[in-house]
This record gives sequence, structure tokens and C-alpha cells, in this order.
Amino acid sequence: MLAIIKRFLGDQKGQALPVVLCMLAIGGLTVTGSLNYATTNLKGSSITIESLRAAYAAEAGIENTLWSLLHNAQPSAQLLDNVNQMAVDMETENTGYYTLIFGELLEPGEHNEFVDVTGELVWDDGAGAYRYTITITLQHDSTVHINEIGVRLPDGYSYRAGSAAGFPDNVSNAEPEVTEDETGVFFLRWLFTTPLPSLPPGDPVKTQALYIDGEGVIEDEYAWVVANRTDIGALGTISGNKYAITARAKHPGDSRTYATLEADVIITESKAYIVSWRVVN
Repeated sequence: MLAIIKRFLGDQKGQALPVVLCMLAIGGLTVTGSLNYATTNLKGSSITIESLRAAYAAEAGIENTLWSLLHNAQPSAQLLDNVNQMAVDMETENTGYYTLIFGELLEPGEHNEFVDVTGELVWDDGAGAYRYTITITLQHDSTVHINEIGVRLPDGYSYRAGSAAGFPDNVSNAEPEVTEDETGVFFLRWLFTTPLPSLPPGDPVKTQALYIDGEGVIEDEYAWVVANRTDIGALGTISGNKYAITARAKHPGDSRTYATLEADVIITESKAYIVSWRVVN
């Protein structure tokens, strides 16, 4: 850069001052922009740090309220001491008694050992039809209830209406729900409501028999059972009083709120279950 300036000036000594002044002006503009950018970054970083400090302070307010609820104490409306140089106000509202129903992520095949299901087709001369027997066997040491029993019939076969009622040992003597897919294959389903049929350890085997009519190769048939999800650990509930907790963090003497956290919590059996946690600002 200096070499270029020197070549430009040459012997024209009188041009040095204007060139230097131009360079100073350009440099001033550049430095001013850089300083403004740096100042903006510093302010942004300061605001972010302040918000984080306030969020941690508000979290301390919610934890203080949870401690009070778990120890049957009246929740405070404000923390006695500042946290991160922030004053924290809390509001607690008892919104009533609730039941939380939740599911569980299960690995494929994890609960197959609870119930075993088999299907058997046998020709019955007296009925002039195939007898289809679904056998459900308990494979666990506790009672499992049944929500549904189903079967896919072989191609070309259909359910003989009323036949399920002819087997007194059936889980259900009612007529099944019958559906047909686009290929003409029939599916039968027995759907149960409370009280659900059960498989207790003392009576671990249940059957569902029926007759089917038709012609064709006996293949591609299968049976299934849907066990009650609560019994196999795939579904659970938590019941208790639900509280809505709001915590706000401010600088002492400052009306501005730097962070607000909201939490919904179910309290039961000296345990706190956080249902939701929201950062409002």
C-alpha cells in the first residue's frame, strides 16, 4: 500500500496532505462502523447473560414452591433471598385433581412373553365345517386382561353366523365384528369393554372357537389378541392435585421482568411429576 502511494505521489510533494486527509476520513468511517458493531455485540451478549441469570433465578423459585408442596407447607409468594442478584416472585394455583395417562416406549417383542396365542383348524364331520379354535395362554405371573381377540380367515372361507355361541367355554359367545378387505378376505374381531375378560395365574388358558365355511387351500390364516396395556406396563396413570406455578425474576426495585417460567405439576404420594415446563420470556 505504501509503495503504491509513493508511486502515486512521485515528486508531487503538494499532493501529500489531501491524500492523507482522505485516508484519515476513510479510516475514521471504518473504525466508527467497527466500534458500533462491537458495541452492539457487547450489548447483545450482556442481554443474553442477564436473561440466563434471570431464568436460573426463576427456576429456583419454582423449586422452592415444589419443596413446600411436597412438605405440606404453604408456598411462599417470594424468595427470602435474591438469586443471581434477582428478586423472585412466585404464584401457585391449585387447579384440581387430575389423572395423567402416559405411555411407554417399548422395544419390539419386549412384552411377547406375557401372552401366547395360537390358532388351530380342524374338520368337524358333525358340523360339516372347519372348527377354528384360538387358544390364549398366560405367560406371566400376574393377571392380564384382554381387550380384543381377532382372527384372519383363510382365502375363500367365511364365518358361520352364530357359531361362536355354540361353544360354552369361549371367552365370548357374542357375534364378532366382521370386516372384509379388498381381496375378499374376512377378519373377525371380538372387542371387550369393562369388565374385561382376564387370564389369572390360576386359570391361565382361554379359548375362542367358531366354525368357518368355504373351499380352498387352508393357509394364510392367523389369530391375535390385544392385552390390556396397563397390565403389561405399556400404559400407566398418575393421579393427584395439579398445581400451576409461575415464577418471575426481576432486579430489586426494577419493574421489568427479565425471565418468567411456568410449570404444571402433579403432586401425589410425596412425589412431584412435572407435566409441563414453559419459558415465557
